[in-house]
Amino acid sequence: MSLYEMLGGEHVLTSLIHSFYHQVYHDSLLRPLFPDDRPRVEQAQLSFLTQLTGGPRDPNQEPTSLAMIHRLLPIHEEHAIRWLELMEVASVDAIPNIEARAQLMERLRIGAMNVLRVCEAHQMD
Repeated sequence: MSLYEMLGGEHVLTSLIHSFYHQVYHDSLLRPLFPDDRPRVEQAQLSFLTQLTGGPRDPNQEPTSLAMIHRLLPIHEEHAIRWLELMEVASVDAIPNIEARAQLMERLRIGAMNVLRVCEAHQMD
């Protein structure tokens, strides 16, 4: 069984993303990093999380490289930590399967640290 299925599929991911971005768009640290087009951001996150967790593939969608998408943003360690904190809060509310939630959060921690490394490397250039 894929992590996507363990999590509960698109319904659960959509709930997670909506809860998460509600927090992000009201957070003074993270809000400046996000565009005003929240529906587009949420759709992109759904596509990414579906891909990350082994959900159904959209044949029209190219694989997502988080690091490349975010590389030019002024993301620092405090942003990555806050992003993970808010995702953890949203995941507790949205994902009843504790094991699946832990697996997702571990994948997201790895991804966030990779994005942080790439962003910091671009800021040094």
